[in-house]
Amino acid sequence: MTEQELRRTAIVIQPRGRAVLCVWAAMPGLLLAPFVFWQSIWAGGVFCAVWAALVFLVRARACSFAAVLGARTLTVYSGIALPLRQVLPRRAVTGVQQLRTPLLRLAGASVLLIAAPGARLLLPAVPAAQAGALAHALAEEAP
Repeated sequence: MTEQELRRTAIVIQPRGRAVLCVWAAMPGLLLAPFVFWQSIWAGGVFCAVWAALVFLVRARACSFAAVLGARTLTVYSGIALPLRQVLPRRAVTGVQQLRTPLLRLAGASVLLIAAPGARLLLPAVPAAQAGALAHALAEEAP
């Protein structure tokens, strides 16, 4: 994927990437649930219901995520009730790291960490081809 193709499309989290994010969000709850059920069955049921709601919110937030590469900026849109727009000038990018866990590799996704003075931007579970092209495009612009 070239930079021109990347500029024409928005980077969104694919369904397999959203599934990975949901697994990551569910893991702490799965580890803590036996201890809460040990206290009482009702407390365990309430805990599981609340944790399931939190995992659902993570999925909904992942569905609202989009990143757009412009000629001079990288703009990230996310949020459900309170939409958030973050704009990062491309010339301010000082570092880009691409992370892939085995689970992300199976899903064909990557996590991008973008560093700039006074800012860190996390792009979770974006498609690997787009993540690589974005990392390359941002690294070219870095001083």
